[in-house]
Amino acid sequence: MRKSSLIVLLLILCLVLSVFSSGIAFASSETWVEVTRFTEDDKFFQTEPFTIEHVEWRIRWEYEPEPEVPDEHPAFYVYVYSQESPGTYFETILKKGTNETNGTLYIHNRNGTFFLIVIRAVTSFTLIIEQDLTSIPEFPSWTPLLIMLVAVVVVAVVYRHRLHKQHQRRF
Repeated sequence: MRKSSLIVLLLILCLVLSVFSSGIAFASSETWVEVTRFTEDDKFFQTEPFTIEHVEWRIRWEYEPEPEVPDEHPAFYVYVYSQESPGTYFETILKKGTNETNGTLYIHNRNGTFFLIVIRAVTSFTLIIEQDLTSIPEFPSWTPLLIMLVAVVVVAVVYRHRLHKQHQRRF
């Protein structure tokens, strides 16, 4: 009876750990909230810093192309920078020679203060920054493995200790 309850306990622990470590975020349209939006007339534009409090966020973008700019030239660049390391961008929207004039860039597992740099050859654009209020940070990939390892070692030590006691009682 004790072995089966121990196995059931380990299976439940594995299930709970896999759910918490899966990183799957089920977001609906109601959970996305606008943080800020940008539109500007300049061809080179740096946004004001904005703060993202949740780890899942997105940039919805849309632009109207300039008719005199040929399709093979870059029309719309957006670079995403973190305030903590402003010298290096970590995400981009680059539209070159496509008919795609709107879309969404999803950013995962990053929160903090950010700003955008927009370089464009388009008539007008809109950038809408939104965050998912239900998102929580993922565990690092090694955390569930470490927890599982510790749990297995503890269970093995307890089980061996009980076996040793039972063995001593017999003799």
